[in-house]
Amino acid sequence: MEKSVNGLYEFGRFRLDRAERLLLRDGERIPLTPKAFDLLVALVEGAGHLLEREALLKQIWPDSFVEENNLADNISRLRKTLGEGDNGEKFIETVPKRGYRFVAEVRRADGGSLATIPSLPVVAPGSGERRRRSLRFWLLSGALALTSLLAVAAWLNFRVNQKAEVEQLEFKGNFYLGKWNQGEVRRGIEYYTRAASLNPNSSTAYEGMATGWNFLSDVHLPPREAMPKAKAAAIKALHLNEKSAHAHVAMALIKAQYDWDWDGARSEFNRALELDPGANSIHQVYGYYLIAAGRHADAQAEMRRVVDADANDDYGLWGLGMAFYFGGQYEQAVEQFRRAIALESGSHWSHMLLGWAYERQGKFADAITELEQASRLFDGNPQIRAAIGHAYAASGQRAAAQNVLLELSETAKRRYVSAYDIATIHAGLGETDLALKWLEQASVERSGWLAWWLKSDPKFDALRVDPRFHDLLKRVGLERQGL
Repeated sequence: MEKSVNGLYEFGRFRLDRAERLLLRDGERIPLTPKAFDLLVALVEGAGHLLEREALLKQIWPDSFVEENNLADNISRLRKTLGEGDNGEKFIETVPKRGYRFVAEVRRADGGSLATIPSLPVVAPGSGERRRRSLRFWLLSGALALTSLLAVAAWLNFRVNQKAEVEQLEFKGNFYLGKWNQGEVRRGIEYYTRAASLNPNSSTAYEGMATGWNFLSDVHLPPREAMPKAKAAAIKALHLNEKSAHAHVAMALIKAQYDWDWDGARSEFNRALELDPGANSIHQVYGYYLIAAGRHADAQAEMRRVVDADANDDYGLWGLGMAFYFGGQYEQAVEQFRRAIALESGSHWSHMLLGWAYERQGKFADAITELEQASRLFDGNPQIRAAIGHAYAASGQRAAAQNVLLELSETAKRRYVSAYDIATIHAGLGETDLALKWLEQASVERSGWLAWWLKSDPKFDALRVDPRFHDLLKRVGLERQGL
């Protein structure tokens, strides 16, 4: 579409003023970070046309190098701000492998109206004193009105600035949560906490805190330390906004991986999908629930939906790969993990998961190569070191596997090491009693890995005939078919 002469556009309930850098919804200002605003302007002015990713990156970040996930993060934030999915509305379309297109109808708003100023009432002729009293009355009234207007303007300016600051803090929080490193995830939680202190009614700030504590659990912190904090934040988010789909997802994750309340988790997922049926992120997380339940075909369908929506999202690709891996379809899993690495070679998750899949195919050297790369990317993370130990055990390198056990024993003196991960190495060594002992310890720790993976994890296939293993499945709530 042609650019509006005065930079005014309207779409749906929104009015965009490029010159004043304002986005209004039904007349109310909606705060956006500077880059998100620039991105929205570019999309709106190119409405109906495909805007290539590289062109957008150069236009929005002309003087700096940024990764594509910065663009994806801003697109996600714009969709959330615009309420995409509400009442079936769609604003931004992802064109896989290419870029984005603004698909809502955009109207130029070149016309305008001036605010009218009410005139002073006419004073009837009379004595000079009457006229002076009348004039003083209207002057005083005008001064009071002006003072009130200035006070209202100051209050509105404060509110707008506060909202913008909260929005910026939450944006930073989201950025750091995606780094997975403990220090950076904690930094993300800190940003969300600061946002909540500025605006105690921000449900999204508490959603971010819940997500951050969940990310730390099992990987960096004992679940019994991290998950109660995640749960408190999720409860607060739902109290502030029961209609937040993502708050329900946060609670669903907690109910599944920590409470082992599978019916409650399913109820939360159903509510989230009812509120925002088009949100691919919700479908992806629901796919993990289906993996835990052993419903692998259903999980693959959910994950495929995510990949079909954006084939350039490495998270979506390795999510689909996990659905194949736990379903025993290792060739398909390898394909998805390799595609994910092609898009984002710095993802430790993709390399670790590819190592898992190679191991199941008997490609032990390739598996260890991928796992070592994952370990370098994630600074010797114990979960990845345990995966290397299992690969050594599975390939008959017992001494190397036992060395990894010793290494993790030393690591546990400095930081958290999951009992679940230790159990995998003993299982690989064929040490059934020790493997079950460590799985019992994982149960005491309330390990999330027990919830998400135990039912289908091929590392424990040799233990499935043991009654003690079935007893553990029952206690975690995973023995029921289909949950």
